[in-house]
Amino acid sequence: MEHDPRAHVDERLARQTEHLRRELRDSGLPVVALTGPGLPTTARFAGLESTDGTITHVRVAHGDATTGPWAVVDTARRADNRGDPLRHRLEHAMRMAGAHLSDVEWTEDDATMHLDGRPVTGRTVRAGDRWTATRCADALIDAEITVVARDWPAATIQLRLVADPAPLLDRTWRRPDPLPQPPPPPVPQDLAREPHRALIDAALTHRRQTLTWIAGGGAHPELPAHWSGLWRAAVRRQQELTDQSEPAANRAVSDAIAHLTTLAGHADWFDTSPRLRERAITETLLHVTGLADDPPSGPAHRAWRHHQRLVPDPTADLHRRAAADQAWRDAWTAWAAGSTDTPP
Repeated sequence: MEHDPRAHVDERLARQTEHLRRELRDSGLPVVALTGPGLPTTARFAGLESTDGTITHVRVAHGDATTGPWAVVDTARRADNRGDPLRHRLEHAMRMAGAHLSDVEWTEDDATMHLDGRPVTGRTVRAGDRWTATRCADALIDAEITVVARDWPAATIQLRLVADPAPLLDRTWRRPDPLPQPPPPPVPQDLAREPHRALIDAALTHRRQTLTWIAGGGAHPELPAHWSGLWRAAVRRQQELTDQSEPAANRAVSDAIAHLTTLAGHADWFDTSPRLRERAITETLLHVTGLADDPPSGPAHRAWRHHQRLVPDPTADLHRRAAADQAWRDAWTAWAAGSTDTPP
């Protein structure tokens, strides 16, 4: 009998759908979707969030996030949207769509949505003529409903309680099969000579671009097309310099990038002092490649190793994790305070 891989996919999706249906039923959290005449698209399940095994958010999407009218209805337990301002929710949606946050006028006003014909009051944030985010708390269903929309045709938001989420789950958005990608371009010769440094510079540039994107929106920043080739070149060079195995060299390169990008986010001098930034990068690379046994920043690198053993581990004692993080920061602060113009 000829094997049909689609049968296994269909079976897995059916099991997943049934599992989600049971989870939603047992959670007691209502599912809400848009309704009314002239809806441009059919509703579909768009995801959920859980905390400590309890579902806290359910999302239903309408439309295509990349083009045309689009909206997402988020239903949450009333205590679970604290710390998630409505404007932040709208800004995130606009960023993901490549919209510039500063190109539009922002306004906020009272709002009313209708849930199964019953008015529910709240607030709405508008960004220009295309984007809105509206949030209403409904004591009757003990939930908070947030609707983020782009180019949505209805002037008044009409909602309905979904009695049976199974049809929505059957229409869960699935990522399309990726298109064949062309081979990555070769690493430019000037970067291939020092691949560690080129990789660090690219990672730090991407970090700065990402912060700019978070602040203002626009096109999502991408790593350079030759990133994968540059990474492989750095791993090979790491092996040549240290005699490490390929997995160990890969971890060392990854750790150096993590260290410097984390440092850039915590030390003000990293952005404000080109001299200190250059020294920190140079000493980190000398340390990771073994070309310097104990550079002046050695205490900071030892503190980073301890930091990485504890801080990412959620099972580690919270106070020990905080102490390790502070010790690492303090080590770099002491290094910066005592740094001179003497080359490393």
